[in-house]
Amino acid sequence: MSFPGAVLFLWLASTRNRLRLQVLRLRKPRYLVGAAVGLFYIYSLFLRRLDFTGPVAAVPPGVRLFAELSLVGSVLVTLFSAWALGPDRPSLTFTETEVVQLFPAPVTRRSLLHYKLARGAMGAAVGALFATLFVGRVVSPEPALFFTGAFLSLGTLYLHGIAASFMRTRWAGRGRRGQVERWVGVGLVLAAVVMVVFSTLETYPFPRTVGTPGALRHWVEAVVASPGLSAVLWPGRLLVAPSLARDASAFWSALPPVVVLAVAHYVWVRLAEVPFEETAVTQAEARVREQSQRLSGTLVRKGGLGARKAPFRLSARGRPEVALIWKNLITRKRMAGGVWMVMAPLLLAAVIVSVMGESNVFNDTRRVVGPMATLLAVMMTVVGPSAFRMDLRMDLPKLDLLRALPLAGWQVVGAELAASALVVTSLQLGLLAVGLVCGPGAEDDWLMTYWWPGGLALAALLPSVALAGLFVQNGAVVLFPAWVPADRVGSARGIEALGQRLLTLVGSLVVSLLGLVPAALVGSLVAFVAWSSLDLWALPLAGLAAAAVLLTEVGLGVLWLGRAFEHLDVSEDRPE
Repeated sequence: MSFPGAVLFLWLASTRNRLRLQVLRLRKPRYLVGAAVGLFYIYSLFLRRLDFTGPVAAVPPGVRLFAELSLVGSVLVTLFSAWALGPDRPSLTFTETEVVQLFPAPVTRRSLLHYKLARGAMGAAVGALFATLFVGRVVSPEPALFFTGAFLSLGTLYLHGIAASFMRTRWAGRGRRGQVERWVGVGLVLAAVVMVVFSTLETYPFPRTVGTPGALRHWVEAVVASPGLSAVLWPGRLLVAPSLARDASAFWSALPPVVVLAVAHYVWVRLAEVPFEETAVTQAEARVREQSQRLSGTLVRKGGLGARKAPFRLSARGRPEVALIWKNLITRKRMAGGVWMVMAPLLLAAVIVSVMGESNVFNDTRRVVGPMATLLAVMMTVVGPSAFRMDLRMDLPKLDLLRALPLAGWQVVGAELAASALVVTSLQLGLLAVGLVCGPGAEDDWLMTYWWPGGLALAALLPSVALAGLFVQNGAVVLFPAWVPADRVGSARGIEALGQRLLTLVGSLVVSLLGLVPAALVGSLVAFVAWSSLDLWALPLAGLAAAAVLLTEVGLGVLWLGRAFEHLDVSEDRPE
């Protein structure tokens, strides 16, 4: 059997076995229900609204312009990233299975290259399909033409990325001289683009009447049509022109340049080809090693927080639950991303307003940062329980080890819950402190009056609400461990997994809202009784009362969940 025939047989057999496994999993009720919910979600949210029969003219001009500029901008960013970003090695990656099966075989390097190009073409086809479903109906009345154009564009970009990685590898092999040549070229192109953009904005300044209907769209159209910016956007427009064609005639007119460009890129890849076998083997081994470390829980990401100093000194004596808290704070995985997700908007806003504020730098910055910090603290109540998972969700693959510890169930559950709660609470209180000090951002008597009493009420209430959300999500791990996605490689994927996660999310929201009802009633009652004597300062007291109710509910829930954890049958409920 020839190499192409063997590869085709391998792909078909793998696809058949994967589909067969997915169907066999539907015999279990949790996967069947999950698949039904996932299919209904995809249909109701996406497929039901797809319509290629209507005229493109019916789409608002602003929406179509935004879609076109998004496609062109994505192409240009991809082209620039191929040269400026990424390591200086071939971008051809092989799995461990491919390395074991293909590299020792009597297969030439050209055949291996064609194998990866074919895999890339399959990926381009999948990307073109999704683009047709979700973008094509906005910019094209012909889905087949849009799919063909998108496939050619994505395929050409894939070839460009490979050719650029080959060229970067060649430059890296030439030492410092090669790197200087590369970055001088990238710098010149970037400087030229920046000069063109600034020149265009001087010719077409931002309109003062931006609130007028259509003014912003007309300004964008004028800027895009300017000679300088048209030259900058030309590569992106050339690649997406077949996809954006309004009819067959325009499609066939725009198709030849893209086909020629795709063929030229293939020839470029063949001419710029460099040895990639050693790099592919090294990368495959590194991925396998990382996967095994992640499965065993010993993975420490380079540059991450896992290798930093411990949060506090762990004494040899004391309560044993503290060791679990210490362990979770040490092995936190999403801490850096969560912190920067919260702090980046604050820092960006401070920089922008400081630059624009001129002489009133401090005042202008304070007006923006105060409300934004308060809003982020409120958002952290909803986002925090999902973003910070240093609890039972992180230790889901190790439930059998946790059950073997000489601790009561409520001790394990409480300690696992405490690490995430400490992080979320610290962020919330820090953001609220910034918001209270900076002020409401507007000289409004009503806001100024309620700012400190309302902020103190939030400081008492928000951490307890976030703790309740964390408790519900950790309760799902104990009660329905097979339905909760684990932080590990090989967790369930597919439509049924999507449905399971949707059901888990909806169930968590329902339970959280039900738990908030008693707290809301008690808080409202306390505010009503104390308002006559304390006026606005009854709000912090009401927040404390509501928080006390939530903390009591969580405490009782931890005791009940601890018993369920002690009777958990890990062998039956282990996630697949």
